[in-house]
Amino acid sequence: MKKSAIAISFLVLMAIFASPVSASAAAKAGIKPGSFFYFFDTAFEKIGLFFTFNPEKKAQKAMEYAEEKLAEAEAAANENKPEAVATAM
Repeated sequence: MKKSAIAISFLVLMAIFASPVSASAAAKAGIKPGSFFYFFDTAFEKIGLFFTFNPEKKAQKAMEYAEEKLAEAEAAANENKPEAVATAM
């Protein structure tokens, strides 16, 4: 009885802590290509990378920006906007 209670508690804790990891891995498509503000979005990304001096943090930021660009391209592809897909990539 005691072993099964421990096993169930462990499984519940695993389920609770495993879900946020998978949810946070998905990137959001922010401002999409074709929007008036898309230029500002990309400009602020470049400025943010320019002023990031730690190589590890710079690489992390670049990866986050790349994931966002991919999400933007997927959103544009779902809306049948090939020009926006090319702009996002």
